[in-house]
Amino acid sequence: MRLLIYALVFLTDAATAGEVARIIAEARIAANIPAVGATGFNSEKITTFEISGTTRIDGTIAVRKQSVWHIGSDAKAMTATLMAILVEKKLLKWETTMEEIFPKLANDFHPNARKTNIIQLLSHTAGLPANPKGIQKKLSRLEVTIRGLAQKPTRGFLYSNFGYIIAGAVIEKLLDTTWEKSIQEYLFKPLGIKSVGFGPPKGATAIHGHWKGKPMNHDNPPMYGPAGGLHLSLSDWVLFCQDQIKGHHGNGKLLTQNSYQKLHTPIRSNYGLGWGVKLENGQVVRLQHDGSNTMWYARAQLSLIEKQGYLITMNTAGKKAVEWLPKIAETLVPNPG
Repeated sequence: MRLLIYALVFLTDAATAGEVARIIAEARIAANIPAVGATGFNSEKITTFEISGTTRIDGTIAVRKQSVWHIGSDAKAMTATLMAILVEKKLLKWETTMEEIFPKLANDFHPNARKTNIIQLLSHTAGLPANPKGIQKKLSRLEVTIRGLAQKPTRGFLYSNFGYIIAGAVIEKLLDTTWEKSIQEYLFKPLGIKSVGFGPPKGATAIHGHWKGKPMNHDNPPMYGPAGGLHLSLSDWVLFCQDQIKGHHGNGKLLTQNSYQKLHTPIRSNYGLGWGVKLENGQVVRLQHDGSNTMWYARAQLSLIEKQGYLITMNTAGKKAVEWLPKIAETLVPNPG
């Protein structure tokens, strides 16, 4: 009987993998997608893993299991988690204000912006613009922080990369090193994540992003890193997501349960700290975030009750390609939202 059960499990997994491959193949043809990566997982293991396509639409080099993908704004959850680590290390509080972080610069900030705190930066409620503009894009994170906080904040929810760039500057001020080095040391290293790089993937066999059907190998300016400027392998990204699931239930490696749940609690407009949040009967049941620098597209969804999730990556962000995400998700986990 045990052999029969094992055989049935094997057949089920094989059937699932076959369905994922079929849908991805259909999507790539219908939407002209150069490559797709997709994985389903639970809190302990990867249950489905499928990659298909080429690194460039005009090339023949196949994507590989260990290939790295640009994940855009899905990096925001990582920056928020790093900030939570620093809160637990008592380097600051969630309510710490910008004038407390940058006392020597506070006179250059708008009076209302001086009271902007960490939660507001990470929940898109700081009243900041969506993005730096013009010449600001060539400045350092600290210089952009000064420019951004010199403006009078608006009110309400406005999705803002600006807020996460400033969060990166806060981290750099507290640790006296770059955000890039900090997130490697305090977040990726403890989780065993080794494939992370910043900006677009590089090298002869690297996956390229695509814009209007043409291969591209560039990214937003480096200062965007904390808001969405990194790449990593799917299997490494799973490690981060599994830790988010485990941490929500009190078994994470990086933080206390309270801190994980702080990240996963909506502040406004169903957005927490680095995650979009779905509530049912007042309970957090699902986390989701999309990321794109307009040349790549990535989606992460974590079901906290079922302790499972999926990741999908594409090296294009075309509208027709993105429309296939729900269909691919349906082959990875039961009842994706």
